[in-house]
Amino acid sequence: MPVSSEKSRISLYHYTDFNAMRGIISNGEIWLWNLRRMNDSQEMQYFIKELKSAVKKRISPDYYARLEGLFIENLRDFDKLSSYASCFSEYCDDAAQWARYAKNGMGVSIAFDKALLEKIGEAGHAPLYKVNYSENCDALEIVSELSTLILSDVKNDSPECRQLFNRLVTSSPLFKHPSFISEREYRLVSLPYDVSKYLGEPHFFVEETNIKKYYILKLRDVCKNLSIPYHELFTEIRIGPEARVTKDVLSDYFASTGMEELCEKIRLSECPLRRF
Repeated sequence: MPVSSEKSRISLYHYTDFNAMRGIISNGEIWLWNLRRMNDSQEMQYFIKELKSAVKKRISPDYYARLEGLFIENLRDFDKLSSYASCFSEYCDDAAQWARYAKNGMGVSIAFDKALLEKIGEAGHAPLYKVNYSENCDALEIVSELSTLILSDVKNDSPECRQLFNRLVTSSPLFKHPSFISEREYRLVSLPYDVSKYLGEPHFFVEETNIKKYYILKLRDVCKNLSIPYHELFTEIRIGPEARVTKDVLSDYFASTGMEELCEKIRLSECPLRRF
């Protein structure tokens, strides 16, 4: 398939370590992690809380009990649900993200072609979304729909309510607390329902003190199905400011794995990150 010119290509950046880079580039896979186990303690909860506050602004206190009952009835299993995601940033060579996600700058940043990533996410059942950092949900259409439901005679467990709350749950991974706005995040996100149906069986990463559940999006396989040359997915590989890996070594590694096309895309970080 034709690929856009280098000047017109928009990139999204995935900060990680070299072992994860190997999994992405050599194995052709990217792992989607449980959002409820990431660094935002309010993942998926923040949207629910702000949505409820926005609805309260549209109804009288007489209906607050009805609002609470509606949310309780339709979110009984919410705490058991989780979306799985892989995260990207609009920002290249960002000090905070080197420190937070790339082993204090000792890792690597992989730049993905945004347009191709969107196509792959859609085909791979993990669509790419931009994260919303709004301080409130007042202007969202779903707030009007919830307000209308609360003021109606529809029962809390009606099909209309179930359908609306299913939409609410699937939207919850796309909202984060405004304090994270500096990350300018995009996500490949699985739906919280029937994850295994679309991404296969879960995998488990065992650490000394923890076990993390994740799913695999097979990037190389999806690229093949879409007739996208795999190397075209990557626009840049940037070595972290504190990494011990040199351009020559990384170039030799890519050549050894049959990804010679990436050798010309290697860059060094210009970030003056200092570890403390």
